[in-house]
Amino acid sequence: MNTSFTALLRHMPAQALTRSLRTAIAATITAILTRVLNLEQGYWAVFSSILVMQANFGSSIMAGWARLLGTAAGAFLGALAAASSDALMGQGMTTLAGAMFVTIFVCALIAARNENLRLAGLTAAVVICLHEGGAQSAFLVGLNRFLEVGLGIVVALAVSLAWPARARVVLRFGLAKALVKLGNLLAALLDSRLDDHYERTRVFHAKDSVLRLDLRNRQLLSAARHEPGTSAQAENLAVLLRAQGRLAEHLLAMDHAVEDAAKAAPADLSAGSFHARLADELSELGAAIQALLYDLAAVVERDAPPPPGCAGRLDRALAAAAARLDALRRERALAGYDADEVMRFYSFYHALRETAREARTMADYLAAQARA
Repeated sequence: MNTSFTALLRHMPAQALTRSLRTAIAATITAILTRVLNLEQGYWAVFSSILVMQANFGSSIMAGWARLLGTAAGAFLGALAAASSDALMGQGMTTLAGAMFVTIFVCALIAARNENLRLAGLTAAVVICLHEGGAQSAFLVGLNRFLEVGLGIVVALAVSLAWPARARVVLRFGLAKALVKLGNLLAALLDSRLDDHYERTRVFHAKDSVLRLDLRNRQLLSAARHEPGTSAQAENLAVLLRAQGRLAEHLLAMDHAVEDAAKAAPADLSAGSFHARLADELSELGAAIQALLYDLAAVVERDAPPPPGCAGRLDRALAAAAARLDALRRERALAGYDADEVMRFYSFYHALRETAREARTMADYLAAQARA
């Protein structure tokens, strides 16, 4: 048993272990406080401390605020409905049913408009049921629920602050990982185009990784904005996240161009694909973009300045591709291809060039931030 548990801990991610320990500590402290304060239903405080504890401090603040707001609204509405029903109809099954129906209906309506109030209905139902089964004032019952939940939230946030896992730190790692995923997607698309064979499975998994990570990073940014610290720190991360979003848009446009080219009928390619005339230049440009994205990933993860000249290879590759294309234009090489093939080439080339420029802009931004 001990050996199995030790093996489980050894293979558990450090972040999961840390969160588990913080949750256990918060729940234990809250349970002790409820006994010290002699709270009749202190388990609500323990529940709150467990539910509020999140993977990082910013997310805990957001969860705590949502639970506190929902509890306050539900406690007030439940107490108001119970007290009003008592005054109008007296206590009884009819009073309980009427108060419950009206209150939960109203709470569900306001929760549909504000996600932070989704716990209002639960709290209102608890207040109404406890008041109906006891002699306490409905408003006193509601106040007790609010204070118990508030105690659990305070303890959870205090533990999170004393043993923090910052969303900003996790987000920085997420942004670095996203740059690597974008580089992998670029490589899959470039290989598909140069080989005239769309690697659907490889491209799909690369796109899926990029989009999933982007969603996760956006959630982390929202949590990071709630953490202590200067707004400039969060804004710098937001700038990088937006830049990565633009990179993803260019790569998705490239994906459409590559897939369309793969669907071209053999007759359309009787003269060969035009991109084959620039295969070396396009291959080097793609490799230069990918190398820069990987370099920037290391820079973002370490929060360090980019190495001098890290974008030099990309600049040379862009210039070489532009020069080769200009030479082909002067040779009137495009005249040997139909309009559809030319359009497919330019769709792909434009997306590749814009990806390069966006990566170059990100490198300049990170260098400027390091100087500042």
